[in-house]
Amino acid sequence: MAVDVDLAYEYESYNMFDEREEEYANRIKSSRNASKRRRSIANVKVVLAALLVLVLFSAITYEKSELSKLYSENSELETELAELNNDNISLESELAQKTGLTKVEEYAENELGLQKLDKSQIEYVEIEQSTTAQTVSEGDDNIFVRIKAWFDNALEYLGL
Repeated sequence: MAVDVDLAYEYESYNMFDEREEEYANRIKSSRNASKRRRSIANVKVVLAALLVLVLFSAITYEKSELSKLYSENSELETELAELNNDNISLESELAQKTGLTKVEEYAENELGLQKLDKSQIEYVEIEQSTTAQTVSEGDDNIFVRIKAWFDNALEYLGL
């Protein structure tokens, strides 16, 4: 059997095969680069989400600690207020006891040497002049005083 072997090569078909192969390799490289980019973007998203969760957790923890501190401060202030109210009540009762009528009378008699008045110690004084009030005439007012009086009367009438 005779084999027809052509030893001549067509270089153009080989060049075209190389171009296709190179194009295929470039597509594979670009798809690999795209998948790497997607993975790196996904990794960045995961890291950012973890940081966000960490920040939120820290904020909540800080808020709870501040709230706890405010509650303890509030309870301390309420305790102090209760003590001050008790002191106020005791001081008010002490003041009422010291300023009572019997204490004042005792102090006046013992310390100051005062005594209650007898009817024999009361003297009545008579005044000879009349005790009624006299009004001053308004005829001597100047024009400005009259205008002011009129204006005041008008305002009084209007209720202002």
